[in-house]
Amino acid sequence: MASITLKGREIPLLLTSEELKDIQQEIAPLDQVLPLILGRNPDDENDTGRYLSPEQIRAVAAMIRILGNAGLEEAGETPDLTDKKIARAIRPVELPGMVNACMAAWNEGMISEIPPKEEEGPVDVTLEEMKKKDEKGG
Repeated sequence: MASITLKGREIPLLLTSEELKDIQQEIAPLDQVLPLILGRNPDDENDTGRYLSPEQIRAVAAMIRILGNAGLEEAGETPDLTDKKIARAIRPVELPGMVNACMAAWNEGMISEIPPKEEEGPVDVTLEEMKKKDEKGG
């Protein structure tokens, strides 16, 4: 799982459909999110004039808040990130690394399944083999 470190605190970043919905509602429509996070003009991908702009910084902070609070919540921690706390914790030179971490979380969320939680306790091996046979149709 992608993560970032803010003021010494490890923040896991998680993208599921819930976060994708929040990103589109709070930051921008899906076709504009990535150019905004990358500091590019959505109408001209070669135009990087928005790099380190207030819009990019706002979007990155919001993305980290959304993905980070989801990751913290999933890890059983308090989802207490705010845009202001995040922007204050990031020095401008660190912004590209934060963008890369958001993009890694984005890619993970868009291409993978959320792994099922492992059941605790003993496993009945015979029962598991019977389930596998039933799934295969034999």
